[in-house]
Amino acid sequence: MMNNNGVINGASSVNQKEQPALAPMAGVRIAPVNEQPVDASGVKTQPAFVPQSPVVNNQSVINQQQVGMPQSTPVIQQQSAIANQPTMAQTPPSVVQSPQISQEKQPPVPVPTISSDLKNGVVPNNLKKKKNGRVVFLLFLIILGLSAYIYYSSKNYNAVIKRIQYECSPVSSSKTEKDLDLNSTLVKNLYSKVSTNIREDLAQPLFNDQMKIYLAYRQILEKDKYDSNCNLFSTTAMEPYVCVESTNFIPKAFKEETLRQEIKVLFGENTNISLQNIQLGSSCIAGYQYIPDRGEFVQGYCNQQSATSYKVTKTLKEAKSTGATIVLTEEVKYHGNEKMTLPDFLKSGIYKYTFRLDMNYNYVFVDKIYEERY
Repeated sequence: MMNNNGVINGASSVNQKEQPALAPMAGVRIAPVNEQPVDASGVKTQPAFVPQSPVVNNQSVINQQQVGMPQSTPVIQQQSAIANQPTMAQTPPSVVQSPQISQEKQPPVPVPTISSDLKNGVVPNNLKKKKNGRVVFLLFLIILGLSAYIYYSSKNYNAVIKRIQYECSPVSSSKTEKDLDLNSTLVKNLYSKVSTNIREDLAQPLFNDQMKIYLAYRQILEKDKYDSNCNLFSTTAMEPYVCVESTNFIPKAFKEETLRQEIKVLFGENTNISLQNIQLGSSCIAGYQYIPDRGEFVQGYCNQQSATSYKVTKTLKEAKSTGATIVLTEEVKYHGNEKMTLPDFLKSGIYKYTFRLDMNYNYVFVDKIYEERY
């Protein structure tokens, strides 16, 4: 009998090995045959039949109608088995694959929306532009902040350097004038470098290179001088000095570099003073002849009398500092006698000595200024 689903109930008496295979018809899907259960006697029993609706390919039906062929009846899936009769192992029927849908009938590809793109990890172009704009703005703020920080740091660093340069000097960095203690070692040391006696003032009253070399020579220590000889000494170059070796006279000498060093310390690194004989005027003061071929200053001796009847009173009145500058004020009073009148170049009055702190922290002698008072 055929039921409403088009399946014939009952088993075929024909062995499945002899039953010809049914050709699959287009649009029909054949379900796989379930394996038959086995009873206690080892005989496979007929399973209960589950009706399935035939699957019909609409496209194939349409094609058949277009060519004028009658619509085919769905093929009924048959399953045969002999009850209580042992059967051979059955080969499961092949499954008929449904034909693929033609590309002409494929549904249109859905257009992705922003939400679906974000869900799939794809960032739209408009969001990318917004994101890039934020990154550029953030980088601009960072660069601006770094530039401001570098400018502020550089300005602050220069201010600190200037403050340290003033604070590390021996004198206060204040721009206001400050009085220094006249008995301090600093003031006494500076004054001793430039003060002169009456014999030195008579021999050279002008503050020229000859006086500068002489003042630098006074800073040379005795330990830097050594016994030497009179080789290449000129007796006519610096009269009245002569150099004759004897048991009573052994000339001293020192290197020209020693004097160069003292000139730089007293007058600054950039001082350009040509080396020459160390002698004030034509007097018997100092008396070292410069011999370039030996690279030395060699001592001579003088037999003339250098005493004088003039007198002088010199008093250090004050010492003031302004920043890195120190000014020493000296009051000078020259005295003559009844028999001798003071020469015009010996001027009583106020003398100011100016010193400046250089980059080597040496107070260099800058100038000597005269102020008339009497």
